[in-house]
Amino acid sequence: MSKLTKIVALCVLAALLLSLPSFLNPYVTQIVITTITYAMLGLTFAMGLKVGLLRFDVAAWWAVGAYGTALLITKAGWSFWPAALVAGIIAVALGYLVCMLSIPRGMMVFFLVGMVLTMVFYQVFGSLKFFGSWGGISGIPRVTIGSFEFAHKPELYYMGLALLVVILVVYYLLYNSKIGTAWNAIGSSLKLANSVGVDVVKYRTANILIGNFFLALVGAYYISYSGVAAPQTFSFNNSVFVMMYVIVGGINHSLIGPLLGSLIITFIPEYLRAAQEYEPIIRSVFIILIIIFLPNGILGLFDKYINPWFQRSKYCAPFRARVPAESRATEINV
Repeated sequence: MSKLTKIVALCVLAALLLSLPSFLNPYVTQIVITTITYAMLGLTFAMGLKVGLLRFDVAAWWAVGAYGTALLITKAGWSFWPAALVAGIIAVALGYLVCMLSIPRGMMVFFLVGMVLTMVFYQVFGSLKFFGSWGGISGIPRVTIGSFEFAHKPELYYMGLALLVVILVVYYLLYNSKIGTAWNAIGSSLKLANSVGVDVVKYRTANILIGNFFLALVGAYYISYSGVAAPQTFSFNNSVFVMMYVIVGGINHSLIGPLLGSLIITFIPEYLRAAQEYEPIIRSVFIILIIIFLPNGILGLFDKYINPWFQRSKYCAPFRARVPAESRATEINV
């Protein structure tokens, strides 16, 4: 796709996203806000896969962000923005301790520590009165910027959209940097990465800590629209669901895959509320069918059928990126 076509497509997409709340009722807008939240969680899970790590600790750091922000606001009297930033730093600091204990011991140890950590955090937040016990921390005030208050669904939607764009830009820049090259080497082959001098522990730790910071920000965003930090939201099951968003969307697409997967898995259950008792069964069957018949996710169909057709079709030639003549000559000589 040519540069001009990409710019036009991005402008159209931006206009659509910015105008979306005007076309939706409050109920559907809330579903979209939830989708944005899950998409951001999925993006961080997908980033962990870049270095070969399964992040079943997503809900744990999501909870740290939510509870840290809620406590600083309700007990210390902080405003939302510095509280969210400090909660992110706390998630990085605690995550560093966990990484130092688990990452040098390999993927399986990291996976098990993350799983246990999520369960421990769930019990701690639910059992201790300091964290509101099982009722959680409620009465969290609205987010403000000066005199402007994020009091309605459209404002909260734009707040989440802005955070989503920031995460997408940061992750895109990381993936296309030297850090991203090292991550890809680690994800492809640990032995090969070690043989060319890549410090696996250092790059894996950086990957996890960057993810922790943004997971905490997502937790802060979550309490901004829910108004409560309750342990039930941050159970281990939600870490598993985050993995499903990535698998359904397309595990080979670290940026687009989680967005598509969260959209599908969030909207389908919402429209199955009439048969709520069957919803978990239907969702599970759907995910199993995706894993069996579309192991590369929905976007795997694009890679297998649509993209090859796009490259061959003469009608799509104006939209394809033009290869400079000198590059073609180099390819021929090679």
